[in-house]
Amino acid sequence: MALIDALSAYRIEVTKVNGYVDLAYEQDAAGNSIRSNEDVEFIVTSAFLKLFIAWEGFLENSVVAYLTGEASLGGNMITKYANPIDVEHAHKILIGTQKYVDWANIDNVNKIASIYFEEGEPFKTALNSISTDLSDLRVIRNASAHISSTTQNKLDAVASRVLRRSVTGINVSDFITKMSKEDTSNTVLQLYQLKLDITAENIAHNRT
Repeated sequence: MALIDALSAYRIEVTKVNGYVDLAYEQDAAGNSIRSNEDVEFIVTSAFLKLFIAWEGFLENSVVAYLTGEASLGGNMITKYANPIDVEHAHKILIGTQKYVDWANIDNVNKIASIYFEEGEPFKTALNSISTDLSDLRVIRNASAHISSTTQNKLDAVASRVLRRSVTGINVSDFITKMSKEDTSNTVLQLYQLKLDITAENIAHNRT
């Protein structure tokens, strides 16, 4: 997938995610929610997972695009240390002897970037600039997929830090739809989306 298509596809998915969140909180003519709390939680949590998958997809597609010799959207070429014959070969190189690449793990992605691209760019600087946010998103992803005492405790810790108050037993949908304390004009989810979009833009344009 071309870089411009990878960026566009990611943004299209984000738009869909926000549409699902809006749908979850749809109201009737009297201003009452038409969905149960359980339905709202399911829709919003599922929407978050869709966002996370879209982000992983963008990372994979952009790494492959650069590895197969594509120029950045700014028109410059980057120095790479492998020459796959096509996209399929590039995927095989990245997977190596593993079953898959964990694109959710920033350390793994940075390691891949450092192996195949000069100084790990344009990934390393962009990803490290939001390393805490990426770690948060991974915690939220894990809590979305499976709640246990471990995932709940980690989610509570992230929520407590982000919301700047002690939080216990919060669920994913309640957390990410609260207004951000860092930027009170956006919800927690919206602020994460803004940071991811800037990062994706920087990667696609090779801005370091």
